[in-house]
Amino acid sequence: MRRIRWRQLWIRKIIRLNLAIVIAIGLYGFVTDEPYWRANGHAPWLYDYFFWFALFLNGPSGFAADYLSWFTTRDLDLRFIAQYAMWCLLLWVQWKLYHAAAAWSRGTPRRVLILYGLAVVVVLAGGLGAYKAWIYGHRPSEFWIDEYFWFVRVAGIAASGIVVLCYSVLLKKKT
Repeated sequence: MRRIRWRQLWIRKIIRLNLAIVIAIGLYGFVTDEPYWRANGHAPWLYDYFFWFALFLNGPSGFAADYLSWFTTRDLDLRFIAQYAMWCLLLWVQWKLYHAAAAWSRGTPRRVLILYGLAVVVVLAGGLGAYKAWIYGHRPSEFWIDEYFWFVRVAGIAASGIVVLCYSVLLKKKT
């Protein structure tokens, strides 16, 4: 009974912390007029580094929210708000799935190996995808292209394998 309660508190704290990070970065981006700069192009600024950090922790939900926001509206500000609103909603799902995978792997050594194997596959596939996105983003062109746009989003998904492994190790140490 005590272990279950502790695990529930642990996952709630992690979700709340990540939610606070995403909201803070979204507010900072909105205040610094990031929707405009995304549309017109710029070199990486402080917002971008914060955004990349949040993507490292929450790659799948961040990537999905960013992609889905393109289907909402053409207005830059509303699309930016929709992206962060969807990211906040998808965070819960992402971390619950991370928790379920980490808890499932605690059963047997075979399950641990399966989790580690899947994490390695995600990291390698994401790394290859990030490399391809880097090459794509740095291709010669007459138009302004955000060199890091696809790279950081795919790299965020690749990092999810590392985040799941770290979370599973933390979960094991606390129980």
